[in-house]
Amino acid sequence: MKNITASILLLALVGCGGSSEGDSESGSIADNGGTVIDSGNEFNPGGTPSNPGPVSFIKKNEINVDAFENYFTINLEKDSKVYISALLDLGLEVLKQTRCESSGTESKSFITADGINVACDFRARFDLSAGEHEIHFNYPDENYGYFTIDTVENNEREILEENGFGGLPSEPRRISLTQNNDINVDLNKNYYAYEGKAGDKLFINTYLEEFIPQIIFTRCQSSAGLGRASTGISINDGPYSCTKDLEYELPEDGVYILNFSYMASSDIAFPVKGYFRADVQYAQ
Repeated sequence: MKNITASILLLALVGCGGSSEGDSESGSIADNGGTVIDSGNEFNPGGTPSNPGPVSFIKKNEINVDAFENYFTINLEKDSKVYISALLDLGLEVLKQTRCESSGTESKSFITADGINVACDFRARFDLSAGEHEIHFNYPDENYGYFTIDTVENNEREILEENGFGGLPSEPRRISLTQNNDINVDLNKNYYAYEGKAGDKLFINTYLEEFIPQIIFTRCQSSAGLGRASTGISINDGPYSCTKDLEYELPEDGVYILNFSYMASSDIAFPVKGYFRADVQYAQ
């Protein structure tokens, strides 16, 4: 498990994400950082600039309509990759994402870490050093929702056995070749692993609950599968495929980590759920 201390956070929206908090509505549990929190509240709120709230790895972290209440802290024991996935009630207007990206400043960005790491998207991946960091959320149009968060230290991940559902960045789950694999609207829950030999060819077909216009894939291709326009399948935190399906030949022996991220609508973007099937042609 991770060597991270942190505590609480979140907001309300789609019902996916977060682990069980216990059976009692009024009981209390210890968060990953060891802080005792109220298990009766589904969401973990943030704080103000002078009194930010610690993030929770257990609860959904609230994104408030009032951005002044959306300040959080995370305390890392080691240098880590920090993965953030936000789910917003109003989706994200593509035009405002474009304006955010062109500004490149903290005041115009939707997600910032320490005022220098910025993102104009539902998701963010920051490389942060050991120590305490501040994370702020400031979405336009009085948008609100929640975010989940996970961390990976030194690229060390625990691979979980397959069960048809995805895992976290720190705990990806093996791809099932015999049953459907879930694609969640919480992008932090769409991490899968495949371990194979050089020359193995992995085939993936996705089945999504929303139609994705071709313009979404075209925008992704124009940004080389990076940034807020990226959609499709990413391998080992690399660029996204900008495609719905994938054929991938393993260049060498090893474990490959796949993340699935699909956005629908050409004007108002929002994450899409569904499932995928996988098959392998093994190297001779």
